[in-house]
Amino acid sequence: MWPEALDPLLSKYLKADARSGSSRCEAASDTGSSQGARRHGMGGINISRNEQDATGVPMEYEIVPATEATMAEVEAWLDVEESIYKTAIEALEAEGYVGDEPPRGFRCNWDSVKRTWSEGNARVDILMVEGHAVGFLDGTDILEIRPDLRREGYGRLLADFMVDVAHNEGRSVLEIEIAPWTVEPFWKRMGFTVVPDRRGSGGGIYAYRILHKVYSFSDGERVSFSIQFYSEHERYRENPKPFSRFSGMGERLSDGSVQLPERAFCFEPIHSQHGDYFVSIELGGETIHFDKVKYETSKAKGIRLDAGYTYFIDRITPQSSPD
Repeated sequence: MWPEALDPLLSKYLKADARSGSSRCEAASDTGSSQGARRHGMGGINISRNEQDATGVPMEYEIVPATEATMAEVEAWLDVEESIYKTAIEALEAEGYVGDEPPRGFRCNWDSVKRTWSEGNARVDILMVEGHAVGFLDGTDILEIRPDLRREGYGRLLADFMVDVAHNEGRSVLEIEIAPWTVEPFWKRMGFTVVPDRRGSGGGIYAYRILHKVYSFSDGERVSFSIQFYSEHERYRENPKPFSRFSGMGERLSDGSVQLPERAFCFEPIHSQHGDYFVSIELGGETIHFDKVKYETSKAKGIRLDAGYTYFIDRITPQSSPD
């Protein structure tokens, strides 16, 4: 049971938080957190738009890098949210733990976020609405909206921003952790695929979104290609089976390289991306390469590592003789 004996400000937040919910204190987010690279920053992207809220009232918002002032404003409402949580826990204990445990925000993670931000090792972006800091995004790790403003579409604004930044960084896949489980539908609506049986490093439900990279062709020669990615265990079987395969027709360019119509990437969502993966490349029905993705021989064929530490290939480079 939620306590009612709070001052007016706390009561306002309490009612909003009880309605919308927030995460417990984990290395995850009100709407999600990443397992990937949290130190890549946000690419210098600022967004400023005029839109309308659900009632048709004009709404001005912008997403900008944090400042000392906006960090302090966020901390103030995180403190309020944490006070609500502690008061609710005390009431729950007094009543013999009858009922559900109250939701908790991210004040418990805030000191760490603030420290890495102040040291220049992370970038925090702030959602400003009519001059007020109503939400924050810590890379792909933590996304939280002020409790009294949840379910107003602000979470979607920050989530869209996170996806746009990841795409502009050249990532092939955006990986997050979802906590609590009740926000899973939100992330599904945002285009993420949930892997129910997998947990991220922070304990949240693992989810990912493919960031497709599609390329146009001109009038160059068409050549068939096939790119397969294998686990280390599968590679040494008599008849290895890839966990992903990309094939089709590419375009041979003037330097002899072959442009793919779409990025091919080494990604296995069921398991963590920490194994020694292999890649095979075929051109015109001939296998020209079969080696570990991390080796220089693979790099020579066009394999690269993106900002999210996923190996990918956009263009097969000129060498065409078998290794």
